[in-house]
Amino acid sequence: MRKTSNSDRLEEVLDYEKNRYVRKGYGLIVAIWVTFAWFMIVPKIVHYLWPLKIQNEGIFFFFAACITHEAIFIFANIVMWIIYSLEWSFFERYKVLDRPWPWKEDPEKWRKLLTKTIGLLFFNHVIIVPLSLLSHYLFNKAPYRCDYESFPSSFEVIWQTTFFMIVEDFAFYFSHRFLHWDKIYPYIHKVHHQYIYSVSIASEYSHPIDYIFSSLIPTSLGPIILGKKTHLATYLMWIILRIAESTDGHCSYEFSWSPFRLLPMSAGSEYHQYHHVSFKGNYSSFFTYLDRLFGTVNNKYIEFTEKKKELISKQKNIKESDKSKIN
Repeated sequence: MRKTSNSDRLEEVLDYEKNRYVRKGYGLIVAIWVTFAWFMIVPKIVHYLWPLKIQNEGIFFFFAACITHEAIFIFANIVMWIIYSLEWSFFERYKVLDRPWPWKEDPEKWRKLLTKTIGLLFFNHVIIVPLSLLSHYLFNKAPYRCDYESFPSSFEVIWQTTFFMIVEDFAFYFSHRFLHWDKIYPYIHKVHHQYIYSVSIASEYSHPIDYIFSSLIPTSLGPIILGKKTHLATYLMWIILRIAESTDGHCSYEFSWSPFRLLPMSAGSEYHQYHHVSFKGNYSSFFTYLDRLFGTVNNKYIEFTEKKKELISKQKNIKESDKSKIN
């Protein structure tokens, strides 16, 4: 990783942010509308559908959490499978790497990896996730509010989701970086890195220990800290958002309309793909500030962004030159 001074890092971040938003173009408008709908409209819909009375809140929490997690993961990957299969130029222009998809590059190797992926996903989702929530089922106590009367406002959902993202990103960065320690990497996290060319289904393909420490714990930490200040509806919306972000970050498409790219110092699919390519650096999930603060931004990713910046500058100069000729 490249070492830079604090002033250089600040200038680098500001330059990165400027070019990142410029590259999104009109996609930012769609991203803003999606974000608005998620925080302003979806809570009202969920409130309308929420049960007026929940007698067994622990059991309700257990099934709501498990079903939400599984349903959104399956749905997100079905959507991505359709996009991969269509190969429409509208989507393909957002590909991060200019190379064939794994199932085309080496079909036999892909079939073997897919078989292993489905098996490990089944274990993580059907065994690990329910076990992590089993105590709430057995004692019939939910860790969060479940009542209809204290259903969260949009403001509450926004500030708590922001808190969850910051806590998750912090915990994920250090757990992820630890799992890349040479002494333990070959035994645990290397499983996830069997996907050198990342695709959406790889988002939760990991060794069970890896899945617990770099997925379940970081995702749950924020809600656990807030406890009963958090409503179950907020928690479920957070689970949906976290899985959607992870799917987006692993899909190898840098969609301009992704609402996650609105975040200041946002990471993204390009950012995470270069982590998979090089195995080192770019350890964060939602943001990039910890990588920049600790000097762990991947060098190949830095070269990639510099080339993108040069391309945008050239395109801008050509447009200005064409306008001057017309005038």
